Formats: sequence, structure tokens, C-alpha cells
Amino acid sequence: MSSQTSSSNRRPSRSDREEYFARRQSSLTVRREGEMCGRVPRLRLTLRRARIVGEAIAVVITVVAGLIGWSYRIAPAAAQCGPDQASAVWTALSRLPTERLTGRRFASAPLESNYDPCADLSTVLVTIEGATGSSPIQALMFHRGEFLGTGTWKAYGFTSLDTAASTPDTVVLRYRWGQSCTACDDGSVTTVRYHWDGTRVVMLDPPPPG
Repeated sequence: MSSQTSSSNRRPSRSDREEYFARRQSSLTVRREGEMCGRVPRLRLTLRRARIVGEAIAVVITVVAGLIGWSYRIAPAAAQCGPDQASAVWTALSRLPTERLTGRRFASAPLESNYDPCADLSTVLVTIEGATGSSPIQALMFHRGEFLGTGTWKAYGFTSLDTAASTPDTVVLRYRWGQSCTACDDGSVTTVRYHWDGTRVVMLDPPPPG
């Protein structure tokens, strides 16, 4: 009994304590390695899910951007339409000098018109203020409501618009000249086509003499 008691009451030696702490440290290391091994697959799974979500977001952004661009391409004309006729004529007349022979300003009331704020080319015919039957007439040219200038550098009398022959990109004007009197229908008629070629107005026929 005395030997057993002395053995159980013996204080642990330094080597015993070192062996105990070494075993405990080893157990903790094994536990941590096991936890890390469990975390690595979960981390890989999380990264894979994040990559899938990121790719899905990129696809959605690409599709939305494509739809926006497509919708813009299919309806650009509506966004390019110009103002109403009265506003367009007022803007044009504010840029015109007085008529060179009479010294009068051009009146804002149209004589004839096929003005279209969405057409590639349209025109409004105006004459001078206080005009008579033979007064000079000028053709105001518009591209989608934007004033481009006049059909000719000088204004001609007896100018008319051939509405039936005109199209959304071509204006056809008729110039009568050489009459025996102001009210006479004799003389000659020169037909001149003005065409929008995509960048500017092109006169397809020579202007009338004079």
C-alpha cells in the first residue's frame, strides 16, 4: 500500500510535463488541419458560385446594352424630325437677306409648300412683302426641318412646286419664263429637280435662264 500511495502521489517530472504538452499540441494541430481541410472545399464552392453569378451579371448587362442600341437604331428618324412649318420658316427668314432687286423682305406666309419635318428634303415657297403676280419667289429648302438654304442664289418670278413629282428626298420646281405678258400662260417652263444625296442638296437640272 505504501508503495502504491507513493507512486500515485509522485509529482510529474519535467519530462512528463513536456510529453503531455507535446501530445496536446499535436492534438490541436491535427484538429486545425482537419478544420482547414473542411474549409477548402467550401471556399472553392463559394468562389465557383461567385464566378457563376459574375458571368450571369455580365451576360445580362451585355443583353441590355444590345437591346438599347438596337432600339435606338430601329427608330432614329423620330428623334431627327424638325419643328413645325411656322417655326422652320421663321428661322429661315431670319437668316435671309432682303430680296436683291426690290430690297424687300420675304413674307412669312407660304405660297406653296410640301414641308415635312421628317423628310430628307422638302420646301416652302415664299415671296416678298407686298408682292404682285410677277414678284420674285424663293424656295426655302429643309432637311428634316433644318433650313439648308435657298434653291437658287436669286429669286425668280412665276415659280411653282410640282407636288406630284416630288418625293421625300427630291423637290421638283417649275420656273416659267419668257411670257408675252404677266398673266399669260405662254413662254417656256424649266423643271429643276433638287435631290438630297445623304449629305447635301444636289441640283440635278440646270436652273432657268436669266
